[in-house]
Amino acid sequence: MKNILLLTIILFFGFNAIAQQNPCEPQASLQDSTFGLWPDTTQNLPIAVKEVYYEEHIQIKTPNTVGEVMGDPFYIEEFPIINIAPFNIDSIKLVNVEGLPESISAYLSNTDSIFDGNTVACVTLYGTPTADEVGQYDIVLNIDGWITVFGATLSLYGSLGDYEKIEGYRLIVQSSASIGEEENTNFTLSQNAPNPFPNITNIELYSKDYSNYDFLIVDLTGKVVHNETINAVVGLNTIEVDASSFETGMYFYSIRNGQDVLTKKMIIQDY
Repeated sequence: MKNILLLTIILFFGFNAIAQQNPCEPQASLQDSTFGLWPDTTQNLPIAVKEVYYEEHIQIKTPNTVGEVMGDPFYIEEFPIINIAPFNIDSIKLVNVEGLPESISAYLSNTDSIFDGNTVACVTLYGTPTADEVGQYDIVLNIDGWITVFGATLSLYGSLGDYEKIEGYRLIVQSSASIGEEENTNFTLSQNAPNPFPNITNIELYSKDYSNYDFLIVDLTGKVVHNETINAVVGLNTIEVDASSFETGMYFYSIRNGQDVLTKKMIIQDY
């Protein structure tokens, strides 16, 4: 059942809190999708910045059957000769979660932390990280889940004797990127100029060596709207951003080199 329970990745936010600004709604358009979550664990969560309000929305389409996640055929110890791939997933519940910074709270579109199979759910992760919380947080979920096989309801805990641990999301809380705070990195990142701006802005990256950097822009929903590799030379590098196709509003841009990450805010505004 291990991979079945990947759908519970959203449940690590499963505490009955109320989001402060923009709790998201399940996107009905995802109902016809196969199992998936947006953003997924490969894209990961957007970077949080200390003392800056953070809000991330996660959408998930839960699988309908065991086989949608596990493949077909699939067998379990209780029924070793029965292919359970066509059986429906009943429900899954978060038992507890480890690794989140204390300042981060969550709102679930289903507040009892239980989600059925073949449904769309939405989670809002929000809060304002403190300076003491700068760092990297590997999030671990302990979860239980249930399926029904020929009238018998089977739980993960009952089958394996333990809860399943789901890993994948990593939340990075980054210092605000003032020059003084960047002195311990191999690069510095300027505030974009002009800011606010309607279409074109420039960002200066100062690199202490020849290096490749990942440059990302994300919106307030956590969607990556721009992603490119910067082949930096030693010294000053200028990144031109054409945001003419973006919606107006606040965005976060980040530079990372595999070890360090610097993030700043920018605002797209019509004049």
